[in-house]
Amino acid sequence: MTMSELLFESELSWVRPAHVGLFLVFSVSIYLAVSLVQRSHPAKLDLPIFEVQNEVVKTIEEAHKKYPDSPFVLSLVGMEMVILPRSSIDLIKSLPETHVSIKKHHHDVFLGEYTYMGTKTEEFDAAMRHDLTRNTPTVLASFNAEVQHAIDENVGSCRNWTPLKPRAAMCRVASLMSGRAFVGVPLSHDEEWVEATVNYTGNVTQAWLHLRTLNRFVRPFVAPFLPQVKALMRMREMTSRKMAPLLEEIARGDDKGESSDTAGGDMIRWFQARYDTKPSARELARDQLLATFASIYNLSNALTYLIFDLASYPECIEPLRRELDEVLGDQKTIDKDHLQRLKKLDSFVRESQRHSPPSLANMPRVVTHPDGLRLPTGQYLPQGMRIMVRAHTLNMDPELYPDPTRFDAFRFSRLREAPGSEFKYQHVTTGTDNINFGHGVWACPGRFFASSQMKVVVAHILRNYDIKLPEGQPRPKQQHYGLAILPDATAEVVLKSRV
Repeated sequence: MTMSELLFESELSWVRPAHVGLFLVFSVSIYLAVSLVQRSHPAKLDLPIFEVQNEVVKTIEEAHKKYPDSPFVLSLVGMEMVILPRSSIDLIKSLPETHVSIKKHHHDVFLGEYTYMGTKTEEFDAAMRHDLTRNTPTVLASFNAEVQHAIDENVGSCRNWTPLKPRAAMCRVASLMSGRAFVGVPLSHDEEWVEATVNYTGNVTQAWLHLRTLNRFVRPFVAPFLPQVKALMRMREMTSRKMAPLLEEIARGDDKGESSDTAGGDMIRWFQARYDTKPSARELARDQLLATFASIYNLSNALTYLIFDLASYPECIEPLRRELDEVLGDQKTIDKDHLQRLKKLDSFVRESQRHSPPSLANMPRVVTHPDGLRLPTGQYLPQGMRIMVRAHTLNMDPELYPDPTRFDAFRFSRLREAPGSEFKYQHVTTGTDNINFGHGVWACPGRFFASSQMKVVVAHILRNYDIKLPEGQPRPKQQHYGLAILPDATAEVVLKSRV
C-alpha cells in the first residue's frame, strides 16, 4: 500500500487547517524551486515549437502546413509533446515498450497510481486482446439482451417529438451495455454501480486537469487532497465490495444459464481464467475499472456523435434502414454474420469516427530507451519525451479522403465494392490511413467490442425512432480540451417513436 492510499484509508482525519497551510507553503516552495531549475535547463530539441493558446485545431493545422513531413513540438498547458508526421507511424507501431512506451504515457497522464492505468496488468491485457476479440458471438448476445432495457431507460417512449441530450443518455447506455458484458445482471443494473462507472472517467479527467498545471514533483503531495482523486479511491473500494458476492457465486459454480435473461457477465470469467492463481476481489476490481475506463468514455462519446450524425444527415437514414431490413429481416438481434453484411452501417460508423475521433493526435508514447530515439526524419528525441502522431490532419487528408470535410456516410462501403477490397476499409481496420484506434501491436484491443456495441445501439435507434435536429439548429460543434475531442453535453436532438 502506497502512502497516498494510507492517506485515503484514514480519510485525512489527522488534517487540521494549520497542517494544510504548512503543506501548501511547502508544496509551493518545491514547485518554485523545481520550476526555476527546469527553466534554467530547458530540453534542447532541434524542432519548431507551436504554443497552443485557444485554437488547438488551428495551431495543429498551421504547424502541419509548415511542416507536413517533419515533427514539431506542441506546447499545451502542463505538457509539451512532439507531434510526428504520418511517415513515423510504421516506426512507432513496431518499437517495443523498452524504446517507446504507451503504458508509461497512460500511467503518467491518467494517474496510474489511482486508476491502475499503465500498471502491470498482463492478465487484463491478455483477456482484452484474445478472449474479448474471439468471443464476438458471446459479447453480441449480451448487447442484444441489454439494448432494449438500456434505450428504454434512457430514451424511453417518445409518442411526440421529444428532446434528448444524447451525451447524458449515451453515458448511461454505454455503462449498461458494457456492464452487461463485463459483470452481468443484476450488478450491471445496480444504480450505484452505473453511476460510479459513468462518473469514473470524468473524475480521472477532472483530477488530471487540476494536477497537470503543477510540477510533476509536487503532484504526489497535492493529489491526496483532491476530491476527484478521493472519489477514485472510493470507487476502487466500492468495486471490490460489490464484486465480492458475484465472485462467491462464480466460485460456487452457480450456472448463469443460456437464456437471454442471463446473457452477459462473461468478461469477469475470462479475467479469472487468465490468472495462474485464484485472483482476489481487488485484482478483479482493478481489471473491471480498467475495462470501464477503456470502454465507457470513448463509447459514450462515439454513440453521441453517431446520434448527432443521424439527426444532421437525414439522407442517410433510409439507406441504413433498408440495409437493416435486408440483412436482419424480422430478427430483432444482430449476430456476427449480420455484422459482416451490414456494410453501409459499418461505413457510417467509420465516417462518423473520421469526423469526430477521440483525439486530434493518437499513438501516444513516452521515449523510454536511455539512448533516446532517432526519427526517420533525422531528429533525435531524448528519453522521457512524449510523442504522438497527428490524427486530425490524417483524417482530413484529401489524398486519402477526397472532399474530406464532407460527411460521406457510405464512402467506405463504396470502396469495399471493388474486387479484392471486400474486407478492407472496415471501422475496426487500422493502418497508416487510420489511427483513430491506434495501429500495430498497441492498437485498441477493445475496438471490436466497441464497434459491435455502436452498431447494435444505432440499429435499435434506427428501427424504433425517427430522429432530427431541433428546428433551425446546425449539427452540434465539437469541444476540445487539450487534444481530446468531446461532444457538446448540452446539445439536443429530437426523437419520436416509430411504433
